[in-house]
Amino acid sequence: MKRLFCILLIIEGLFGGCKKYEEGPDLSFRSAHNRFSGFHTLTKYTVDGIDSLSQYYDSLGLTFNFVPKYDEVNDICWMNGKRKDGGNTELYWGYELTNNNRVLKEIGPVGFSHGIGVFRPGISNDWEIIKLKKNDIIMKKNYNGKEYLIELEVQN
Repeated sequence: MKRLFCILLIIEGLFGGCKKYEEGPDLSFRSAHNRFSGFHTLTKYTVDGIDSLSQYYDSLGLTFNFVPKYDEVNDICWMNGKRKDGGNTELYWGYELTNNNRVLKEIGPVGFSHGIGVFRPGISNDWEIIKLKKNDIIMKKNYNGKEYLIELEVQN
């Protein structure tokens, strides 16, 4: 029993201080790409801590679809769906995970039918990953002196 306790203490010492994301899991057997992969719904969009999801939904749909190796080379994110007024929207951009999977970096080209805030042409969307779990993702970025935060949940 004493030996088992010592082994567990050593494991905790090795992995306890290695938490990759502020709110993420201590240990995961799924790769970061696998946790991003698939359809997600935007459930939170704040600008400087102010809930701006309703304004976002006026311009864009709430679905984010991350497709790793879309064309066997590039990872793609499609942001699409119906806006609040029923109109369709579509944004797409390439992405890569950088900085030891702590940053989701936009890589061109970018296509937009509408836009709002940091989701529009000419703005680099390099997001710091705060939380990356199987069912939810939280990311933030600073742009023009404002902090943008998004929260995504996996669609079932």
